[in-house]
Amino acid sequence: MRTDQPGLTETYQAPAWDPKLAEILYEFLRTSDLRPNELNPKLQELERQHGASVYSELINLLCHLRFEPDEARKHWRAIGEHRESMEKRLGSFVDVRVALIDYFVHVNRKLNNPTIIELKLLEQTQAFAYRDELTGLYNYRFLQEYLEREIIRGSRYSTPVSLLMVDVDDFKKYNDEFGHEAGNEILAAIAGLLRESVRELDLTVRYGGEEFTIVLPSTTKAGAELVAQRARKTIEDHDFAREAPQRSGKLTVSMGLATYPHDAQDINGLIRRADQALYMAKADGKNRVQLYGEGSRSYKRIKAALPGQFRDLTGEYEPLITMDISAGGLLFRIDRDLPIGSLVEVVLPLPDTERGIVTVGRVVRTDEGPDGFTVGVSFTDIGSRDHALLTDYIRRREPPSKDEAEP
Repeated sequence: MRTDQPGLTETYQAPAWDPKLAEILYEFLRTSDLRPNELNPKLQELERQHGASVYSELINLLCHLRFEPDEARKHWRAIGEHRESMEKRLGSFVDVRVALIDYFVHVNRKLNNPTIIELKLLEQTQAFAYRDELTGLYNYRFLQEYLEREIIRGSRYSTPVSLLMVDVDDFKKYNDEFGHEAGNEILAAIAGLLRESVRELDLTVRYGGEEFTIVLPSTTKAGAELVAQRARKTIEDHDFAREAPQRSGKLTVSMGLATYPHDAQDINGLIRRADQALYMAKADGKNRVQLYGEGSRSYKRIKAALPGQFRDLTGEYEPLITMDISAGGLLFRIDRDLPIGSLVEVVLPLPDTERGIVTVGRVVRTDEGPDGFTVGVSFTDIGSRDHALLTDYIRRREPPSKDEAEP
């Protein structure tokens, strides 16, 4: 994106982390002889789909070193050049795995005592570490790593992360009546229904016992509520007699929903808030979705009347006055209507800062009143520096809530 307004810089969205990428690479590494004419096209194809993360995952699989994606890509290119150099010196084919180990032992010294492990054994070890054996879902250990990464991305790119805690209603009674084997069949079935009810990019986890967790990256609380209600209804309508014949055919789940950054600022806080909402759902009659807090907003909002400017991306700057501000968008007053869905650029000076922010957002609301038009804009492009300035401004003017003051 380009603009003639000073202070606006280009921003780049990092590719979303796809937890299935490592499994795709496992399968390819196990079935390929890793010759460059086969390996390089496959990596290029995966890079188009997953970004530079493919190199980070690949190096981690082959030698258990973890790099940021861009650094990993540089290392992989250097490994390719090193392999070619070794072939010239030796006069014979060099396996890329041999070149990789030699590179990290002798050229870029990251490995002190390398250990060779058979790929199938490594795959089994990794699968055991991150997968729940009963349901096939990812487990709590994987949730911790995944959620931490998504919250870092959410902070950097001003995107919310929603978390659902899911608990099977009255499961203990079911287990006591029909036995643990039938209970395990039901848990596996519910795991499948939850996974099928969410998007491919969402992560479904067995949290423990009869409790599940769903992570919804880049999803507002309102959007996550729709996903949760769909999943809840799917389970309510399912006839579990298919999985456990001659037994009760109906089960329900309760869900608690919390969203970063509005409800919590870190992993533990987000899990705790979602768990508190789940407890309320149970207390209020079960088979329901409970949102943490009073509303469906994903970001804290503060009232603020600040003068700024806006323009649609082909027009001239016009004045605006903000009504409220959040890290995810603005509500402001102007003297004309804007079409829902249109993109606007907003320039907003912030008091007590060296400079204001410049961001691009999409119009999600417009209402006409006696003093003009009230317009709601959800940010679609905001630089990390601008986002930090905005969130700091909001935090300095928003006293901590009772919940946030908890130890």
